[in-house]
Amino acid sequence: MSIYEVKILNAQENDKIIYYDYLQYKRGAGWWTGLIKDDWHRPYEIKRAKYNASFLNNLPDYYFLGIKVKELLKSSMSNGRCHACAIALSLCFKEFEIYTCNLRNYAAHYNERSSNKIDEYEHTFLVINNDDIKTVIDTSFGFITDIDTYNDIFSLDDVRVISSNILKNTEIYKFIEDRKNIVGPSSESESKEDEEYQKYSDDINKYMDMCKTYKNNKDEHLQDFFNRCLYRTSNSYYIWRWRYTLEFKHGNSKAVYPTTDMFSLIDDEFDENLYSLNEKTVEKNNRILESYHKPKEQTKNNFIKSKILRLVKKIKY
Repeated sequence: MSIYEVKILNAQENDKIIYYDYLQYKRGAGWWTGLIKDDWHRPYEIKRAKYNASFLNNLPDYYFLGIKVKELLKSSMSNGRCHACAIALSLCFKEFEIYTCNLRNYAAHYNERSSNKIDEYEHTFLVINNDDIKTVIDTSFGFITDIDTYNDIFSLDDVRVISSNILKNTEIYKFIEDRKNIVGPSSESESKEDEEYQKYSDDINKYMDMCKTYKNNKDEHLQDFFNRCLYRTSNSYYIWRWRYTLEFKHGNSKAVYPTTDMFSLIDDEFDENLYSLNEKTVEKNNRILESYHKPKEQTKNNFIKSKILRLVKKIKY
């Protein structure tokens, strides 16, 4: 296991993090997907993890460039778009900080599993003051924790911070905030001749131009964040892609997020929200589900036996 995996499992075991994103919660509990992203596999042993349903539900019905923030924060939409999603989430808070940094432990974890090596893993997340505790809300990993636990998991490096006071005084943020109550045009009106569609399209183009041309000689990070980070993760391509994903739900975007809190060690075997595409996976999941009710030692022996059988099948005589 990588340092990142050890640290995050330890945080889960000690109830230091709570997932607000259902799919990330299931991964935290041990579920995984293979080459087919929506072919969900049950874990042989359920890991301790907690899910909070009220966080997303209780957020105000605000919109980031016409897209509902509550939907944008779900992992099928937010994954890989941390810079934009942290800004979208910030619309829901009066005071906050936007952190951008290198996640050293996650970069090492990534390099252990990929042939495409990276020097750093640049990431952005939101920090708020919650009862005098600096609290991280991470829109990519889908969980909430304190800043010390977050740093222990990821080992933060090259940390750059933008305060809400500074951000809210920029024309770009004011542009986004002024439109937080405006819904994007419906699919029926999305034609170049439609006035609503044209206004929305013009707004997106104006927003992109503002990000791309923003200058600030006194704050190089703020300029770089707008010019590169925000522009890259919320340009017109991704905005229209997000809208398409919302309208024509497929794969992970079909997942129904539970409306009640969950604790994996109690609820996981009764949770039928996730689905598997491969018949063999469904069969295996059913066998694993049955094993949850068997004595632990028998389950462990069955697991070891199945691993040996899979290994034997791979041997070529």
